[in-house]
This record gives sequence, C-alpha cells and structure tokens, in this order.
Amino acid sequence: MESHEGGENMRLCRGDCIGLAAPSHLATREGYAPVIQAMEARGYRVKTAENMFSSAWGFTASAEDRARDINQLIADDEVKLIFFGGGEGGDEVIPLIDYASAATHPKMWLSFSDGTSILSAINRRAGLMVLYGQSPGGLVEPSAYDAANFRAHVEEGCGPMHLKSGAWRTVTGGTASGTLSGGYLDNYVFLAASGWIAPKPEEEFILALEEHEMFFGVEHVSDSIGRLEQTPVMPHVRGILFGHYSDPMNEHLLFRLKVLGEKWGIPVAYTDDFGHGVNHAIFPFGAHTTLDTENAALSYSYK
Repeated sequence: MESHEGGENMRLCRGDCIGLAAPSHLATREGYAPVIQAMEARGYRVKTAENMFSSAWGFTASAEDRARDINQLIADDEVKLIFFGGGEGGDEVIPLIDYASAATHPKMWLSFSDGTSILSAINRRAGLMVLYGQSPGGLVEPSAYDAANFRAHVEEGCGPMHLKSGAWRTVTGGTASGTLSGGYLDNYVFLAASGWIAPKPEEEFILALEEHEMFFGVEHVSDSIGRLEQTPVMPHVRGILFGHYSDPMNEHLLFRLKVLGEKWGIPVAYTDDFGHGVNHAIFPFGAHTTLDTENAALSYSYK
C-alpha cells in the first residue's frame, strides 16, 4: 500500500512532541525518566500515554488500555512521532487500533522488535510509511551509528540510501526492487500467515528481517523461515536482507538463508547493521526499495 501524506515528507524538529506508549512491555516512571530527559535535551516535548505505566495484568497494562493509549496518541494533533519499544504483546493490540483515525491523523511511527506487529498493521491498514529499528531507550546513550540513523530518518526526513555500519555478507547475489517490509521474524510470520499483510496481486516486497540467538536457536529460525515460505506473502518477495543474529556469524544460518535464496531465486544478504546487536539502523517500511546484494546497497525512493 502506498504511503499517505506524511512519511518521507515528515521530520521531527525542535519543539515537536513525541508521544510515548508501552504496548509490548511493563513500563515504569523510573525506567523512562532518563529516556524522557534525553528527548527533552534534544529539544523535544514528550507526552506519555494515559495507561503507559499501568500494570493491570501484572506484567503489562490490559490489551484494551494499551490500544487506548495508541489511539489516544493517534488522535492527539500535538504528537508528531509515536515512539515505543518492544517486548511481547503487540499482536493483542492490533485488532483494537483505530486505523481510520490513523489514516486521517498522519504521523511518524518508530519502533523495534515486537513493535513489528503494530508498525506493519499501521502501514497496511492506514497506508502510512513507518520506521523500524530503534526503541526509545536507545536515545539515552546512542552510538554514533545509531545517532546517524535517527538523524537521517527522523530529524532530516527519510534519506535515499541505507546507512551501513560495515561489510555485508552476500548469500545469493542479485538486484531486486519492491516495497520495503519486515521486522522481527516471528512477528512477521504471524502477520503474513494471519492476513494482516495481504499482498495485492501485483505487489512485490523487499524484506528486512531479524532474529537473535538470545531468543531462539538457529533451528527455530529455520522453522520460522519455513513457515514464512508457506504464507501468501512469500511468492511476492523479491529479496531479503537479514539482520544481526549472533557473534560470531552463524554459518548454519547463512546456509539456511542460502537454501532460501536459491529455492526462490532471490538475492539475499546478511548484515550486522540492524537487529538485537549493537547496531540499530532505521528502515522506512512502505518505501520503494532496491536491494543489491553483490554491491551491498539498499536505496529508497518515495512516491
């Protein structure tokens, strides 16, 4: 789905308001105090959603309250960026979001990890471009690479090229183009299998996917890839960039990605630029993207 007004034309300026929510984890005022301080030090105003610090379910706020928070921030015309981190529970929230309101109140969206579910639903159901790859806590002491990505994609509007942290590993060579999509692999497989990502006949995708060994072994990643291959999304995939999984690089994962690329005849590359490692690149999901795995390049154009 094409992005509505906003997307790449939006940028966060000094004095703008960031809306914080916690749809996927239990948040505390103490834990978020340095995050809010870091945002205010950059010149931004910050609003926290009404139920952000609720623990009604013990481990988080209720799904209804978390959805109310997202809908509250959507409807708030002062909020320029809706920003939230990962955890667990985003899948419970997405049926309760007001997508019609999101479409008519276009904003910037940025999240990471479990935030994949909400970001993808906003992209597909509201038609808005969304940003994937960083969480609010990353602004407290960002690395130079993470700060450069936040500046390039949030503060300056979306740039035309992916910023690299180092060399990529070409798994299967080639160049392909399509709409950029993806995020955390387990979430993405759920979205692809359950119809939240329902490709149009002519749609083509470039996927930026990630998983990490701290959560699952390579056998689980292989099974998730196998489940993705059985969804209606996979026939529309034209290329894949897979993010940081382990240190050192896991050769078994590279083999599985090679099997995937060769089976579907698509270019695949592996990179440490994004994921649950030290680097957190930002990706504009919904942008038209060209992936060149032989020259390790990812470029964006915006319609």
